Amino acid sequence: MPFSDLRQFLNHLDERGDLLYIRDEVNPKEEIAAYIRKTSDTAGPALFFEKVKGFDMPVAGGIFAHRRRVLMALETSQDEAPEKFVRAMANPLPTKAVERGVCQEVVFSGPEVDLMRLPIPTFAVGDGGPYITLGMVIANDPDSGATNAAIRRLQLKGKSRLGIQAHGQLAIQQAKAEARNEALEVAIAIGCDPVIPLVNQWKASYGVDELALAGALRGQAVEVVKCRTVNLQVPATSEIIIEGRIPAHVREIEGPFGEVTGYQTPATPKQVIEVTAVTHRRDPIYQTVLTGVPTTEHHVLKQFAIDASYYTDLKGRFPGVKAVHFPGAGAGGLIAVIAMKQHAKYEARNVIAHMFGTVQNKLVIVVDEDIDPFNIEHVMWAVATRCRTERDVIIFPHLLGGNLDPAAEEIGTTCGMGIDATRPFGEPFPVVTTILGVERVPDLLAMLERQRAAKS
Repeated sequence: MPFSDLRQFLNHLDERGDLLYIRDEVNPKEEIAAYIRKTSDTAGPALFFEKVKGFDMPVAGGIFAHRRRVLMALETSQDEAPEKFVRAMANPLPTKAVERGVCQEVVFSGPEVDLMRLPIPTFAVGDGGPYITLGMVIANDPDSGATNAAIRRLQLKGKSRLGIQAHGQLAIQQAKAEARNEALEVAIAIGCDPVIPLVNQWKASYGVDELALAGALRGQAVEVVKCRTVNLQVPATSEIIIEGRIPAHVREIEGPFGEVTGYQTPATPKQVIEVTAVTHRRDPIYQTVLTGVPTTEHHVLKQFAIDASYYTDLKGRFPGVKAVHFPGAGAGGLIAVIAMKQHAKYEARNVIAHMFGTVQNKLVIVVDEDIDPFNIEHVMWAVATRCRTERDVIIFPHLLGGNLDPAAEEIGTTCGMGIDATRPFGEPFPVVTTILGVERVPDLLAMLERQRAAKS
């Protein structure tokens, strides 16, 4: 059975010894971020901050700081995760409307709205203020009514005002509304069941409802409830919902902010949200994620859906593709590693060329199927021993790129580098050394723990 909400997942982590309760008071200004940074760097547990200075609401963080917890949320294994995403994409499960949702047990609207009640952290030195980093922004297309849900960074600007970096599909929706001189209604869900944030990283086509993909991944439709002040539906078991509108032709300075690339992005004019209501569960839990220098939970959160998105695309075009991985070092999409069995000479190069047609990538490495793309040491071994640089390194100058690459000469541009780290097709190559029986060796760390216990 899927996890019904964030609380059930936290209980699951607690039962498995993967949730640490921080009972000392913490400051939301940088101290929460420091704890999450520490657990991200040490493959540590998820964190539950019971006492946040100045607030009566606890904070959950670091939940996605390690891949093992993402796999728990998906109820799958590393090997099966891509195919599970593929099946979900092919068979979306529409949301299920319900009359009532626990996300509306407490309602504040109009002059009662006060975002300052939320323990929104300030993360990095130089950030422009507190930021909501795991707010799923839901909006409908002004023409078709199609729903889009995406995680966007949101800067706290006042009791009822947020700055927003509206890009991607949300930017298209907002531009359509603005062309009509209309505000775009939005709702922000915080603290959803753990599968929903994962789906928000999926590179779905415009008009595809991410919540329907979440339902397919969960094997059970996401229950949604109608908002109180805007004509939108939100996940009913969310911890907190913020409702509001993005007014047309209004821009205010947003930022700076330490982004997923690990570098601070500058303050620039961006859209704002005028908040009309805040609803939440009784005794709500505020959920946050850390981003910044890789690898953080933001990178891990992005990896699964991006890996699966590109795996789906490549597998349909190149049947020999076995796995796709975007390592955290690539800041959420700049580096791709693809493992494949070539069926023809130069096929790896076709894969590389195709990847640079998707805008996202800056470095693409193709390895043989015997290389684990999730093991960077293994990948670098293949690069070092199977790649001849004069033949197998390909430069693609002057390409369209993303908006966050700090090395870009001009925003939205990049230069691509492809590395063919496969064995020469159809030619003799040295045999890899093999050690037999490794799979039969028992868990040595478990043996060590038993040995220590016997001595104590």
